Amino acid sequence: MHKSIRLNVKLQIEGDAEPAADFAEAATQAVKDMLAAGRWRHPTLKLTINSITEESGGDAADVATGK
Repeated sequence: MHKSIRLNVKLQIEGDAEPAADFAEAATQAVKDMLAAGRWRHPTLKLTINSITEESGGDAADVATGK
């Protein structure tokens, strides 16, 4: 039986970057690479990334409070 599920995942990505670097672009590509690298563990599952967008207005304090 074929099944499907849509999951919402909220991530906070941190790292070092040059001041002029587009950190959102670099972090987005890193997440895509991480997901692609994990496919070997579950080769029978198909993963489709519908969108990755930057959340506005959030900060590190949101992570500490679970928001």
